[in-house]
Amino acid sequence: MDEKSSYYDSALLSHAPEQDAVGSQSESDGSENGSGSKKRKRPTGVACESCKQRKVKCDKAQPACGWCARNHHVCEYKERKKPGLRAGYGRELEGRLDRLEAQLQEQGRQLAAHLQQSCNLGDPSSLSQSAPPIPQPQNVQFERTVLPYDGEAANALNMKQQMIDPQLRPTGSRQHSLQYSSGQTNPLDQMSVHHYDQSPSQAHSLTSPHSTVTIPPAQQHHFSEAAPLPPYDLLYTLVDLYFKHVNVWLPLLDKKSTLDTLFGPSPLAEADKIVLHSIVTVALRFSQDARLTPESRQHYHDTSKQKVQLFGLENSSVRALQALVILALDVTGNTNGPPGWNLLALISRSVIQLGLSVETTSSLAAPLYPSIATLRASVLPDSRSPIEDEERRRLFWTVYLLDRYATVATAFDFALDDKEVDRRLPCRDDLFSANKSADTKWFRNSQPRGYSGAIMDVHGHFAYHCELLGILGRIHLFLKRPIDIGSLADVEQWQGSYRALDSELNAWHFSLPDEFAHITRLLKTNTPAKPINCGWIMLHAAYALTVIRLNSSAAYPAQSSPIFSSSYSAMQRCLSAVENMRQLGQLVKMSGLLDKVGPPFAFSAWVCARVCLVHCSTMDHEVDPEIGFLVTLLAEMGQYWDVARRYSEILGRVSEEYRMSQQASAVGERVTASTVRILADMRRYVSTIRLKIVMIRY
Repeated sequence: MDEKSSYYDSALLSHAPEQDAVGSQSESDGSENGSGSKKRKRPTGVACESCKQRKVKCDKAQPACGWCARNHHVCEYKERKKPGLRAGYGRELEGRLDRLEAQLQEQGRQLAAHLQQSCNLGDPSSLSQSAPPIPQPQNVQFERTVLPYDGEAANALNMKQQMIDPQLRPTGSRQHSLQYSSGQTNPLDQMSVHHYDQSPSQAHSLTSPHSTVTIPPAQQHHFSEAAPLPPYDLLYTLVDLYFKHVNVWLPLLDKKSTLDTLFGPSPLAEADKIVLHSIVTVALRFSQDARLTPESRQHYHDTSKQKVQLFGLENSSVRALQALVILALDVTGNTNGPPGWNLLALISRSVIQLGLSVETTSSLAAPLYPSIATLRASVLPDSRSPIEDEERRRLFWTVYLLDRYATVATAFDFALDDKEVDRRLPCRDDLFSANKSADTKWFRNSQPRGYSGAIMDVHGHFAYHCELLGILGRIHLFLKRPIDIGSLADVEQWQGSYRALDSELNAWHFSLPDEFAHITRLLKTNTPAKPINCGWIMLHAAYALTVIRLNSSAAYPAQSSPIFSSSYSAMQRCLSAVENMRQLGQLVKMSGLLDKVGPPFAFSAWVCARVCLVHCSTMDHEVDPEIGFLVTLLAEMGQYWDVARRYSEILGRVSEEYRMSQQASAVGERVTASTVRILADMRRYVSTIRLKIVMIRY
């Protein structure tokens, strides 16, 4: 028994290594199978790609399904993609956030310590002792480690700094470059060397609700006087106000491209900064920001105006001219006297010199035949995109409109002659913003009035406005032409020119699109309507002005003769235009759009009010009570455009004198007040009328 058991023991021992080897081999095979099961291909889809496209049931046979095999089609099974994020991505993202929060906390502690040190200034005598100098904010170098995997870390740090104090801007940023130019000092740099009392009765908190620093009123005034431009957030708001209140009726710039240029990541060029200054001069009148005191408004306005004027005199470029044109809107909105005339004269000649009055393919720029005539110098490089080409075209037409409106209000000649103009009309605003080229109509007097269906849809209110101002310009030249009202030949020639201009105006009115007729329908409803394109409202006002300018000389002639007398039909056209303008003013007022129409609208209302006085002095001897609405309308516009306030003051003064003359007149024939007679002469202009009224009163 013992021998037998020992035999089995020895046999087991002799076979143990073999069993271990076999066992290890089986385990390794099992591990390989296990790893192979983990690395095996993912299960395929429920059907092959061909059956999926055919949307039929697939038998999922391998290597090809039944349908693919029968039709000799390539059968392909694609692997399923595992949904969700890759393994470990959540832990990696959490680690990145932890590191970023730690950096933000460290930056916050450093900045808070620095602000505390800067604000806890002692007596000036103690500063002169052995106390160490306080570091300046612009010299403090904050540790800004931007992680390579997250480009938004720098923006987060900037936001953190702005939350603590909005006046601190990262050095080298767009905000810093807009606020302080070379050679100027950051106001916070000067704050650290000034002593001021921080008593609760005198201290005022900063703009930011998160700021713990207090600044007295004198220091706040010093802030506004130091910077040539408003704070960054207010600056962006002013640009937005410009596009909401000015660019809607005079679309000179494209909003998207302008905002990208002025507030984008690329460095701001000097010419673009000048455009920004010009926008500030116009948009300040629309801002209701509490930080803008009357002193700071005047400071920002005067500073920006001087910079634009100096840059425009020393540079000849599209950007410089755009800045001058926007500044001209501000000047002509405040006065219609010599300041506006001088600026428009400079702009008009610059347009001609830059070659913006003609297209590059025009015969005025390059003759179509061999010629020995002197060629125009090409100053500007070729435009690189449709939006740049349209921007130049709109720049010229804006100058054209300003020149026409300013000259029609006077007895001068136009600075831009139609003979020097060979341009296409501007396209619609949506095509301009989309950077699409459009073949618009050429601005030529000899071309027929009709529009073809192919190009009618590419014109907007700006194009029709330019055409209407072209007709108004020819009416202005027609009215300046002297006529002998005692000569039958002169009178007949005058009447022939009058009928030709009237036919041209009627043909233009007949060619207008439905958008113009939509405004006409809204005038009949007498209800507020939104939204309304203010460009079409301005076109309606310009049309009323043109009708009155053409027909007033025939309806209310300053001198008459047996062969030249008042025309009843022309009188009715003038009165109808006044009524349409009154309804248009009511629509604008009810719809809350008084801040979205410009000085040309006020000028049209002024002319309509004068027609009422003309009719009073020549026909009825009683002032139309509806003139009071026009006076009120101009007074309300005066809070945005000072020239409208001046119109309202003159009309109000004349109306008051008329009421006084009525009360003092005896029973019998009424006598028209002298100021009414002065204002009723349609040959007189604003500056002359104001001077004569002042001479009468004083």
